[in-house]
Amino acid sequence: DRFSPMKEGRLTMGASEWEIFEGDTSRSRIKQVASGRFGVTAEYLANADEIQIKLAQGAKPGEGGELPGYKVVGKIAETRKATPGVGLISPPPHHDMYSIEDVAQLIRDLKNANPAARISVKLVARIGIGVIASGVTKGKADHLTISGMSGGTGAAKWTSIKHCGLPWEIGVAETHQTLVLNGLRDRVTVQTDGQIRTGRDVVMAALLGAEEVAMTTAPLIALGCIMMRKCHLNTCPVGVATQDPELRKKFTGQPEHLINYLFMVAEDVREIMASLGCRRFTELIGRTDLLRPSAHLKEHWKTADLDFTDLLRPAWTLQSMAADTEGSMFCCTPQDHELTHVLDRQLVLRAAPALENKSRVVVKDLAIKNVDRSVGGILSFEVTRRFGAQGLPDDTVHVKFKGPSGQSFGNFLAPGLTFELEGDANDYIGKGLSGGCLIVYKPGQSSFKGHEAILAGNAALYGATAGKSFMAGIAAERFAVRNSGATAVVEGVGDHGCEYMTRGLVVVLGSTGANFAAGMSGGLAYLLDIDRTSLNMESVLLESVDAEDCKVLLELVQEHVRVTGSTKAQELVSSWDNTVTRFTKVFPKEYKKALESMKSAPAGKNVSDDKPAIENNTKDLEDLRPNSVHEPHKKRGFHEYARKSMSYRPDKDRTMDWEEIYASQTKKSQQWHSWIQTQTARCMDCGTPTCHSPNQGGGGCPLGNRIPTWNQLVHEGEWKRALERLLDTNNFPEFTGTTCPAPCEEACVLGINESPVAIKSTELAIIEYGFSKGWIKPHPPQVRTRKRVCIIGSGPAGLAAAQQLNRAGHLVQILERADRGGGLLMYGIPSMKLAKTEKVLRRLQLLKDEGIEFKYNCEVGKDVSMAELCTQNDAVILATGATQCRDMRSTEGRHLKNIVQAMDFLTATQKTNLDAESGQSHIRHSSSRKSPPYDLQGARVVVIGGGDTAVDCVATAVRLGARSVLQFSRRDEAPKQRPSHTPWPCWADTYRVDYAHSEVKALHGRDPREYLVATKGFKASAEDPSRVGAVIATQANADGAAVIEYPAELVVLAMGFTGPDKVVDPQGVLARDQNSNFKADYGEYVAENAPWKNLFACGDCRRGASLVVTAIAEGRDCAARIDSFLMGETSLPRAAPLAANPTFFQMPKKGDAQPGLVKRFQRKRRQNQDVSEAFERGLLVEPVLEEPEAESKASQAATSSMKIAVEERGAKVGMDEVAVSSGATTPKWLLAGFAGLAIANVALLGTVVALLRPPRR
Repeated sequence: DRFSPMKEGRLTMGASEWEIFEGDTSRSRIKQVASGRFGVTAEYLANADEIQIKLAQGAKPGEGGELPGYKVVGKIAETRKATPGVGLISPPPHHDMYSIEDVAQLIRDLKNANPAARISVKLVARIGIGVIASGVTKGKADHLTISGMSGGTGAAKWTSIKHCGLPWEIGVAETHQTLVLNGLRDRVTVQTDGQIRTGRDVVMAALLGAEEVAMTTAPLIALGCIMMRKCHLNTCPVGVATQDPELRKKFTGQPEHLINYLFMVAEDVREIMASLGCRRFTELIGRTDLLRPSAHLKEHWKTADLDFTDLLRPAWTLQSMAADTEGSMFCCTPQDHELTHVLDRQLVLRAAPALENKSRVVVKDLAIKNVDRSVGGILSFEVTRRFGAQGLPDDTVHVKFKGPSGQSFGNFLAPGLTFELEGDANDYIGKGLSGGCLIVYKPGQSSFKGHEAILAGNAALYGATAGKSFMAGIAAERFAVRNSGATAVVEGVGDHGCEYMTRGLVVVLGSTGANFAAGMSGGLAYLLDIDRTSLNMESVLLESVDAEDCKVLLELVQEHVRVTGSTKAQELVSSWDNTVTRFTKVFPKEYKKALESMKSAPAGKNVSDDKPAIENNTKDLEDLRPNSVHEPHKKRGFHEYARKSMSYRPDKDRTMDWEEIYASQTKKSQQWHSWIQTQTARCMDCGTPTCHSPNQGGGGCPLGNRIPTWNQLVHEGEWKRALERLLDTNNFPEFTGTTCPAPCEEACVLGINESPVAIKSTELAIIEYGFSKGWIKPHPPQVRTRKRVCIIGSGPAGLAAAQQLNRAGHLVQILERADRGGGLLMYGIPSMKLAKTEKVLRRLQLLKDEGIEFKYNCEVGKDVSMAELCTQNDAVILATGATQCRDMRSTEGRHLKNIVQAMDFLTATQKTNLDAESGQSHIRHSSSRKSPPYDLQGARVVVIGGGDTAVDCVATAVRLGARSVLQFSRRDEAPKQRPSHTPWPCWADTYRVDYAHSEVKALHGRDPREYLVATKGFKASAEDPSRVGAVIATQANADGAAVIEYPAELVVLAMGFTGPDKVVDPQGVLARDQNSNFKADYGEYVAENAPWKNLFACGDCRRGASLVVTAIAEGRDCAARIDSFLMGETSLPRAAPLAANPTFFQMPKKGDAQPGLVKRFQRKRRQNQDVSEAFERGLLVEPVLEEPEAESKASQAATSSMKIAVEERGAKVGMDEVAVSSGATTPKWLLAGFAGLAIANVALLGTVVALLRPPRR
């Protein structure tokens, strides 16, 4: 029982165990009462410390809402008093919260239902909220919550989210000022909510006038919420917002997490209070004189005219309309709810025997007047407080009232209570009826006929959940709205009867008003002599009554006659055979469908059918999930399907060749399509996807790939659209899908508690499928800008920058000092990890076909100088990579032969294999040995290093026939589970088995890695003293550890890189950082201290050794920066997160310009163009200037020609930069005047420049 106190012990909450102390309960201290009244019972209200009326909030102020039937299951249906599978419609607050007076009555009702609770009203921040807040305060509210426009689950409609009120700051300031102005501030506590997360937010709320703050998002995050924004789908992968028992097992939150967070917020608040000179929190409330608008607001044109004078006006300076002008700035006087002398106090005293020992109590002829409101609320509270939801036995306390009752008669009447009223009832009779019985009939001395008179007011039985009601008369409008369990007999109803009803039974023995059964989704209604024109048939069916219905009807009508003495009901019973034919059953469609599905469902589930095989009984159930199904479902795919990434070939088989380690999938079968669609179905399409944005912990995609988007498209079979979205952000998916270690998968939400989505496999599948279909074709630019760009280095950064700049129309040349293009992709990564012919050479040929010029065997610094390149080109990019290897020069024995650097070892091996494959080996080796450069057949190899390069060296040594291979690492073995120092979504520092490790284990029977090894020296071989024979090592971080000799005929040093080498800059002109990388600001890429303004650096030579995907991202972003540098603006997208999320990086100081960032309001207007082809070529828009007006075509052409000619002339004389005005601000008449002269001279000028220009090298 959620309301019962617990005993001391341990409580399992998902995957966590909580320590429980004596008296703890799982009840929520704050209970909300919205317009829907879902599950609002006497027990629900009695077990609250605060009852909050959700008048309006967040994204749906006053809209109401709907809970679809598929969500109404299990505990949800039980708690909300609904039928499983039947949707619930939450009506707008127009029934008992239509006006301030109605809200005041609801406040009284709830205060009677729980006199000990604080009654709160939740309002949405908007203009005029101060007047509403004042009215609610006058209605005896103890507490006000001003809800801002931010926060929430994000599950509301987008139109609602976009128009959901104002910032809470505006709402709180107006509320506080208006309450002070009306002398009401001391009677109510003001609270606010809406993305309040820090101590500064708390202090800001207090200074504007709020005593309390409500925090939800940040506490939920502290408990494990990851802002999936899937709360409405019941698919929360961390078990926070879900009713699925399997998903709830994944919850790992602890109370201490929340306590620590709140303590830190409180500490932050105390520090700010101390800086303001405030000792108590109440001293902050309303002190807007301590607030000042930020000075930098005046620096931006959008905020320069904002006036905060009225917002920050101190409330005590306003002329109060109250007599007491010295009113308090915070709540210090409790509301007087006037409950001391209410009629219920008398009822509690008279019902004492029943409350003490369940003795029957009968009270007769108790006078009641229409000022006696909410009668029965306090008595129901006492019953529920003692006996819980089951209450007392039926009719234990029977009270007969005489006279006209006030509003809310029988308010939340508890089980065992019977209220009999001889007279008439005001509005809201039976509101929230919770198991009691209500009887209403006309006074005995009255001469009118009961079934012709209105004896009950509007909104009778609103939100009733259980119990019975018999009314021998007509009920006014909105009878039994949101009835979810009560049984009622009435002799006529007004308009909108049974609106939004979800459960229960209503018998109408008279006429019905218009719009009966509107929104009715459950329960049954029986109408006598139905008028079909008065029904709303949108959600209901009409049926004749059957034998079972006749039996139920007869029992109810007979009971109605017995308790009310209704003459009309007596007449109907006396001729029952004729009467029953006059009834029509109103049957909601959803309700009928749900009942039929329950009947057709098997009575009990055969557990043995789903029991796993005996040999699998020891496995986790998640291990038994399928990884490939036909037509997989996406909504719960992450929970129903297991991960399966692209398969490797068998370990021993793949060591026999240099082919890629992946299993061949050139012919795609239906099984392949089912597998990839199942794997993409595991993607949850997170509301805040952490996979496609890089984080500071190394997780997430550096390219910003739209992973959820193309996952969804692949799942739907839209392969070409998926390819387009992939190529929007990634130039070379075949490289990243093969070599990337997938930091995106490390940041995948599923990776928190199970295997992540197979993102890398999907990426490779998309691009290879595109190649197989012929969708990948060269796209030469349509327009050339005549700007020359030279790129030094053909690695991933250089190739990405080249393709982007070529797409923008520039003339691009790539210089590569090796004999083949690709740089690291060609020689640094072995072919079994990245196929050279099938992937690298294929991509290089595509780039050549697009117009990019490659020049091999050309080393900058030897064959051509940097000064020459910068002079002859409009821009030069350094993309040489990090080529300076770490060494062990001071280590004893380092001079011995066969101690080689990893890149030399890999390059020589790959070069030999490629030469042999291309038929060039006989040419290259005609005057040298025919054997491989490293003959390791039967040799023992030691690889020193723990990174990817070391792994590639291990795999290469195995394929060269090494007898044994060891890999040394100075680190200890990583843990199997994610450690605390690399939490999600960071790159997890966990134990991993790479492809080379599994190969060595398959061949030699052990993992090649040796941990905590510190190399002390190298020992010469006994056979050849000039060669290495052993590695001398000891345990790292251990004093006095034993020295061990590891025999080795080859030692490979794979300890990483320290930046670019000095060949490209032999004089050391360019500035370098502390890691020896070329110094250039991220996002700008301009080489610092360079004598040429057009020299840029990107990739590993700027940031240090990193991933292929990171290098591609820098190349793309650098290309956009250079295009902007050359053209004044760019049509290329920024690829680095600087443009998308500046908080990741250090931004310029306030007031400083941000060079390189293209701002929307600074861009020149362009004509609307079809961008589909531009997107296919990787552009935001086509790089074509808009058409000039007819009268200025000639002058525009002349101006452009002059600009090109002057720039070429500037290049001739070695000018660093030539600035020519574009003429954008020159009057058109002046341009037209110079047009003739310009056209006459341009031909002569062009000829002279052509003769003077030196030949291009």
